[in-house]
Amino acid sequence: MRKSAKYFLNNNGKKLLAASVMSLLLSGAAQPVLAASAEILDGTANDKYAQVNSGDIYGTVYGVRNDADASGGTIKMNEGAAFNLYGGLSFNKNEAKADNNVVTINNGKVVFAVYGGQAQGHDADASGNIVSISGSNSELSFEGGAHSVAGGFAQTYSANTSVTANNNVVAVTGGLLKAGIAGGYILGNHNAASVRGEANGNIVFVGGSAKVNGDIYGANAEFKTGDTTATMNNNMVIVSGNADISNAALHGIGSSGSSGGKISGSGNTLVINGWHGSVKTVDGFNNVVFKEVAWQDNGKVLNITDGENSSLKDAEIDASHIHFDDASDINDNDSMILIHAENDDNELSSSKIQSGNFTAGVAVEGDGEAKVENGDLVYQINGIHAAKQTKLVAENRAVAAAFINQGTDLISDSLDALGRDDSYGIKTFAAVQGNRSKYDVNSDIKINGWSTIVGVGNADKFSGGDEFAWGVFYENGSGNYRTYNEFNDEFFRGDGSLVYNGGGVAARYENAHGVYTEGSLRAGMLKSEMDNALHDGSGAEYGYDSSSAYYGAHIGIGQVIQLSDDSSVDVYGKFFHTYTEGDNFSVGNDKFEFDSINSDRLRIGARVTANKENKFSTYYGLAYEYEFNGSAGMRAAGMEVPEQSLRGSSYMAEAGLNYQPSADSPWSFDLNMRGYAGERQGASFNVQATYTF
Repeated sequence: MRKSAKYFLNNNGKKLLAASVMSLLLSGAAQPVLAASAEILDGTANDKYAQVNSGDIYGTVYGVRNDADASGGTIKMNEGAAFNLYGGLSFNKNEAKADNNVVTINNGKVVFAVYGGQAQGHDADASGNIVSISGSNSELSFEGGAHSVAGGFAQTYSANTSVTANNNVVAVTGGLLKAGIAGGYILGNHNAASVRGEANGNIVFVGGSAKVNGDIYGANAEFKTGDTTATMNNNMVIVSGNADISNAALHGIGSSGSSGGKISGSGNTLVINGWHGSVKTVDGFNNVVFKEVAWQDNGKVLNITDGENSSLKDAEIDASHIHFDDASDINDNDSMILIHAENDDNELSSSKIQSGNFTAGVAVEGDGEAKVENGDLVYQINGIHAAKQTKLVAENRAVAAAFINQGTDLISDSLDALGRDDSYGIKTFAAVQGNRSKYDVNSDIKINGWSTIVGVGNADKFSGGDEFAWGVFYENGSGNYRTYNEFNDEFFRGDGSLVYNGGGVAARYENAHGVYTEGSLRAGMLKSEMDNALHDGSGAEYGYDSSSAYYGAHIGIGQVIQLSDDSSVDVYGKFFHTYTEGDNFSVGNDKFEFDSINSDRLRIGARVTANKENKFSTYYGLAYEYEFNGSAGMRAAGMEVPEQSLRGSSYMAEAGLNYQPSADSPWSFDLNMRGYAGERQGASFNVQATYTF
C-alpha cells in the first residue's frame, strides 16, 4: 500500500517538493530536513514485497511492518531512491522479531540507512536477514553511523532484556557507501541495563568494484548504560575483488559508543580472497585467512595505514593453503608481503602463524613459509612443481591415442573379410565396433566407444591361385569416459569425450600356398573434450578442448594353413604404428603443451576357422600384443608433468561367426567378440557386412 505525502519542510518552514528534497540530499547540497509527512512504500499489503524502480522517490520503504513479527519481507530497488530501507521492521513492547528479510539494491540511492531486519522491543531478534548492494551507481550517502547498513539490527530500551542478531549477511559488490556496515548489530538504549546480547555467524562481504568509507563490522554492539554482556562468535568479514576500502576500518567484532559492558567472542575471521590494497585499521579478529592472492613479487596484500591503532597480536594467521591466481611469475625463493602495518608492527606472533603448501592457477603447486620479518608478515616460496591434478590431462591424452589405435583393428578385419568369402570383384564393406576398455596408465581410465569403417574395394584371383584385395575407406570413432581427480583435498568427477574422423587405403596379397602380406595407411583428426577436468584454489572448474592430426600404418605377414577341407589355422604377426601430433591450449592462465605420441605395437597370434564349407563358419583365436612406446609427454605452465605411457603387454582372445547365405550370394556377414587383459582390459563387439558386385 502506498501513502501519499507531497511536501517536506525546510528549516525555515518553507514547503519543498519531495523530489526536490531528495535531489538536494543526494547531492549533498542540503542539510537534513524535517518531514511533514514522509512518503511510505509498504509491501505488507502486497504479500510482503516492495519494489522501487527508476524515477520512484519515497521517504521510507518497508518490505513488511508488524508489531510482533516482521519476517519474510522483500525489497527490490532498481535505480530508484529512498531515505530508508527496512526489509522487515518490528516494534513491540514485549517480543519483537524481524527475521529472514531480503533487501536488494541495484544502482539505487539511499540517504540514511538500510536494514535487512530491525527489531525493537523488550526481547528483540533480527536474524537470517540479507542485504545485497550492487551496481556502480549505487550510493549510500549518510556519513554518521557505524550501523548505517546492517543485516540485522536488534534494539532494546528496557532492562533485563535480550537482543539477538545472528546469521545475517551483507554483500556489497558495487557502488559508494559513505557509511558503516555491520553484519549483525545489537543496541541497548537509554535505561537498558543488564542486557544480554548475541551476534553470531554474521557475514559481511565487500567485493567487486565497491567503495566503502566507514567502519565495517562482522558484528557490532552498542550499549549506552548498565552492566551488559554481548557474545559475538564466528562472524566473518570477507574482502574480495577490486573493492576500495582505503578509507574504511575492518573490525571482526567491536563496540561503538559503549559506556560499559563486556564483549567477548571467538572464531571471528577476516578472509582476504583475491584482494590487495590498503585499509585504515584492522582489529577485533580472532583469525585472518588468506585464500586467493594476486601474486606480486615483493608486493603487498594487506597494507594497514594506521598500524598504531590496529591490533592483530591475538589473531591466528592462516596462510597454509594460499592460492595464487597466476603461476607465470612465481619462482623459487620469491617472496611477498601478506601484511604490512605503517607506524607500527602490529605485534604479529610467529607462534600463531600457519603456513604450508600453495597452489597457483590450475597447473602449479609448491611449498611456502609465512614468517615475520621486520614487523611484516612475509610469504616465501620454497619449492615449485606441476600440480598433481595435471597428470590426469596427460593420462587422458594417452587414452585418446589408444582409442585411435583401436580403429586399426577394424582395418585389419576388413581386409580379412574382403578375401574370406571366395567372391571376387568390386566390393563394398562396412563395419561397426562397440568397445569398453580400461587402460592401465597411472590411474585406470575406462572408455566406452564406437568405431565404424565404410569403404569400397576390389578382390581378384589370378590364374596361379594368388589373390589380391584392396580398399579405400572412411573411418570414424566416438567415445566417452569418466575421470576422478583431486585438488586441495577435494575429489571431483570429470567427463570426457573423443571423436576421430579419417580415411585411408588398405591392401592384402596372398599366394597360392596361403602366405600373405597386408598393409594400410590412414590419416585423420582426433578431437578430445573434457569437462570439469581441473580445479583452482577458488573452486572454479575448468575443461579443455584439444585437436590433433593422426597418421597410421600397419604391415602384417601370415600364413593360412589348411587343416582339412573345411578348417584352417591362420598364424600371423602384425606391426602397427600410429603418430599423433602435439597440441597446445590454455586452461585459465596456464598453458598446456602436448608432445607428439608415437605408438608402436606388435601383435602375434593365431586364428582357427572351422566349418568353412557351411553357411555358418566359426573361428576363434588368441593373440599377444606388446606396446613398445605410447608415451604421452606434457608440460603445464612450463613444467614437466610425469609421463603417461601405454607401454606393456596385452592379451586377446576372440571368437567369431561368419555367415554367407549361399555360395553365389553377394552378401557376407561377420560377427566378432574379443576380450582383452593386461595393459588393455575390456571387451569389444564387432559386426561387419560385405557386398560384392
